[in-house]
Amino acid sequence: MPTTIKLKDALAEKIAVLAAQAGQPVEEFIERLLQGLVDADIEIRDGIPLFRMPPNSRTLTSADVDRLLHSDLNS
Repeated sequence: MPTTIKLKDALAEKIAVLAAQAGQPVEEFIERLLQGLVDADIEIRDGIPLFRMPPNSRTLTSADVDRLLHSDLNS
């Protein structure tokens, strides 16, 4: 069922950039992104979405987080 949604200009522009980086049409990019959210194990607690990780998931260490915070994700 085709659906139209309204997005703020800045959000629409960012999505267009991300879709282009992924080499996907915007509609396909959004559909795959939303499908990932629908398929995720999410609990809403006090209005905040909490993403449950599978039992075998790797735990990020503080070193992992530090590396990600200080790396250039565009390279």
